[in-house]
Amino acid sequence: MLRRALAFEALLLVGCVSRAPIPAEASRDASAGFAPSDFGAHAACTDWTLTTEDPAARVHTAFPELSRAACFVAVRYGEGGPKADPIPDGCGYPDADTLGVLEARAAAYEVAASSWASLRRTPVELSCDLPDDVRHAAATQNARTLRSLADAFRSSSRRYPYAAVGTFGFGQSQQNESPLRAFSPGAACIPLDEKEHVRLSVNVVRARRAAEAYRAGVAPVVTVSGGAVHASLIEAFMLMHLVVCDEGVPVDRVLVDPCADHTHTNVRNTGAMIASIGGRFAYLVTDDGIQSDYMQEWTAFDLLGGSIDQRALRDFGYLLGSWRQASIGMRAGFWYTPYRFWAEPRGGLGDFTCQRDVDRNR
Repeated sequence: MLRRALAFEALLLVGCVSRAPIPAEASRDASAGFAPSDFGAHAACTDWTLTTEDPAARVHTAFPELSRAACFVAVRYGEGGPKADPIPDGCGYPDADTLGVLEARAAAYEVAASSWASLRRTPVELSCDLPDDVRHAAATQNARTLRSLADAFRSSSRRYPYAAVGTFGFGQSQQNESPLRAFSPGAACIPLDEKEHVRLSVNVVRARRAAEAYRAGVAPVVTVSGGAVHASLIEAFMLMHLVVCDEGVPVDRVLVDPCADHTHTNVRNTGAMIASIGGRFAYLVTDDGIQSDYMQEWTAFDLLGGSIDQRALRDFGYLLGSWRQASIGMRAGFWYTPYRFWAEPRGGLGDFTCQRDVDRNR
């Protein structure tokens, strides 16, 4: 108990955050996107700890800067806002088969919106205990976005560094007083005064950064994640309102996840959405506070058993993928992939992820 108390005090006072320095050269372990030779994929989605003895495979730490397979793109922040570095050869989104993937996924959301009770498998971001109207609104929104995105890709050959810009909600009890409790996808914008923006606190920054990256062409779609955890307000719907109504992102360029209840479920559900639209890499943004520290390679949360990796292993049995700070001039933007062994050839462990639809019969 004393160790936990001291670690928590250190976390509050100095943050205790470590961003791993980039090695001089890439290794052949999981930090460079390669599966360990003893990796057993058969157990990975139930008990990751049984899959390998390699410690590098048991954490999200990765160094994508050193690998062309990571398609790592830095996003630089200056007075004019963010600007992504050029897309490496062979990289970018969409791929040749993306249209079919988007249309199939849109159809799955349309089924979820109309016949939820009969579904055997369901998107993880809609699989929690949601009121019927909330699930219907979220599924309808996501279907509309993917149909629109497919139409846009048909008429344009533009490619993007990342498949999506993602951001996560921050909930607190004072949001029970927010007028955005009544907002859901498909509803009209609700005027917000300065007092309300103060109440929504860091969510305003997160939404603005997501919108800035979208407008800068970092990705063609924004994902927003968060349920009604600390208040009756659904964080994903609140973020969607801020992104669309305050920041001007088109309504059909936003995907919503109303089920996540913590940063590690934000990461999981966002990863599942990225994989489901044929993406391999996303750009995640947050504010400059504790969440940006929490997503670095090591924090004092590791001493408390509360890191993203530790919680994912306890709650899900598997790791969530890999991420690494990709922002320069702003410390809260991250390269992210749900594919743990992203340097391996696709069609094998290069496509390996446990972030997928949920079997409702289990």
